[in-house]
Amino acid sequence: MSSYAQDYNSYVYLTVTVSPNSSLYQNPTQLASHPALTYIGQVGQLRDVQLLSAPRDGWSRVEGDVISSLNGLDGVRRVDVQQSPHTRTKRDISDL
Repeated sequence: MSSYAQDYNSYVYLTVTVSPNSSLYQNPTQLASHPALTYIGQVGQLRDVQLLSAPRDGWSRVEGDVISSLNGLDGVRRVDVQQSPHTRTKRDISDL
């Protein structure tokens, strides 16, 4: 992802995939079209995938509006709400 320090306790993160032919590809800050959204940046080397955040407080109220507004933008191919990373537990050899 981006070099932004992500705080999954306070924010919900969304990745948005845009078409290379759209104006959003050249100016991805326009993706933050809903008041709850903040543009974070490009996801790694993937120029067509952008990262946005929204405050976790009140997310359940605005989730539908946010996703609808993003999907309604010309050039948006896909919107994904990111899950918080899970910590894996190392298994003991006796568990195998």
